[in-house]
Amino acid sequence: MTETHHEPGLGLYCISADTDSPVTLLRLRTLLRERLGAELVHLGDPVLDAAATGKITQRLCVPAITVRERALLDTEADNRVINHLILNPGSVDSSTGRRRRIALISNASAVADLGPLPAAVVLPALESAAAHLRRATGLDVYPLPVAADTPQDLAATAVALAPGFATLCLSHTHPAYSGAVRTALEHTGTPLVDTTAHAHAVAVTAATLNALRHKAVPVGSARVVLTGAHRGGDLSGLLLAAGVRSLTLHEAGAPAVDPCGPADLLIDLVGIPAPQDGTPVLRACPQDLPPLHMTTRRAHPLHALPALLTLAARTRRLTPHSLVAAARALAELAGPGQLLPAVDEPGLAQALTTALARDSAHPTPKPEH
Repeated sequence: MTETHHEPGLGLYCISADTDSPVTLLRLRTLLRERLGAELVHLGDPVLDAAATGKITQRLCVPAITVRERALLDTEADNRVINHLILNPGSVDSSTGRRRRIALISNASAVADLGPLPAAVVLPALESAAAHLRRATGLDVYPLPVAADTPQDLAATAVALAPGFATLCLSHTHPAYSGAVRTALEHTGTPLVDTTAHAHAVAVTAATLNALRHKAVPVGSARVVLTGAHRGGDLSGLLLAAGVRSLTLHEAGAPAVDPCGPADLLIDLVGIPAPQDGTPVLRACPQDLPPLHMTTRRAHPLHALPALLTLAARTRRLTPHSLVAAARALAELAGPGQLLPAVDEPGLAQALTTALARDSAHPTPKPEH
């Protein structure tokens, strides 16, 4: 598939070509240079071109042209605000931009299945996530790779960052580090939203509810098997809270065959082969996320992350009840025959945020479905 754009008056053509593999791309580059000459051809990768922009940027929220306008940004003005905050410590969110500021942090300890990596390597992934989240929420999301070799180091950094942000969001971070950060932040008043343990787990729970509904199996009587629970964060607890009463945790490497016969659903977080007994499989490995255009059948953190961050920033908390409510609301937003709505479906984040706000204002027991 190619696109061609001609620059009038310059005699230049911009051609975009999609190839099926790096090998094909290399052959195409070689062919172009041989046929047209290296001096006439400028070759670039649009992925690298997009990454080089940083994908997001800051904007000035106040005018700073006149002397009077600049005076509002001067030391004397800052001191007035600081004195106000000293006398009114509860007004930080209303007197600063903290209420709309999100720290998106990672120490690159869980980037796909590549193992621990240098912190800077995760920056492109954080920038992409920040762009998606900014577009969906309007919040100011700051991608912050952190060089932290131990859970305690990352936890200390998170605590140091907490005063400047409405909430912290962890991404591409190993569960051992995530647990330390969560514990350290408990007494700071700054909530933590974990991309895998919270957002991905909510999406998988919603997909599970709909997979069982499509099979006409009541959630309360369904037999569900979960493989790789160590990768799922809060997923086990979410499934139980959503009404699943029979949940079997399966170890990767062991035969995925239930002696009681086929289960109603197997949720796979590690990529095991399909069971031989015919149990249907919901693939949901958090280290192997689906492309954004294929998210009506597979869970992606972006299904729930924008709404969870919005809720956490507004209320300065994220409760287990909120996660269950998000999973149920997300399941209800899926179209006919879908396990989940597409992550880029217009209005998805707003609809889920509204449902969460309504649920938090009037929490009531939800029936099983």
